Amino acid sequence: MPDPAAHPSTSVKHSLPWISGILTGVLSGVILGFFLKVIQANTGEQVYTLLLNIDFVPVLPPTLPEWIEFSLHLVVSVLIGIFYVWWIRRTGHPMFKGVLLGAASSLLYIPLSPLSSRVPDLYDVAAIIYWIVGHLLFGIVLGLCGKYIMNAKKATPAS
Repeated sequence: MPDPAAHPSTSVKHSLPWISGILTGVLSGVILGFFLKVIQANTGEQVYTLLLNIDFVPVLPPTLPEWIEFSLHLVVSVLIGIFYVWWIRRTGHPMFKGVLLGAASSLLYIPLSPLSSRVPDLYDVAAIIYWIVGHLLFGIVLGLCGKYIMNAKKATPAS
């Protein structure tokens, strides 16, 4: 009879992709944040401010230190990263699904923009373009991480 400790079940081992999802979310979120911060610094468009905006959260003060607001952004990115890795492990197509999640998350511009006077207007075309490009970059980074994860999974011998 095989020893269960020597051959752990892959269903439990891979049920939730914690580590790879966390790393994917952090990397993608940091790149998105850095991109939008550079855009804001060079153009004056408040897209980084929009990314970190928490005006709509009733239990929080309207502004917090940037590192706390950025940490909250990374929490959302990590949740997306965990979901993304779980999704691609079951269904494949990491690049397509990464870009899809990036495009879908760019739609947050619509409900977030009207919630604060500190962020770009709902009809600010330049801000919308920067926001979409940044979130597509987020999706591309998700996709590249997913491709790496999928290739590493294929290279690992089955238990």
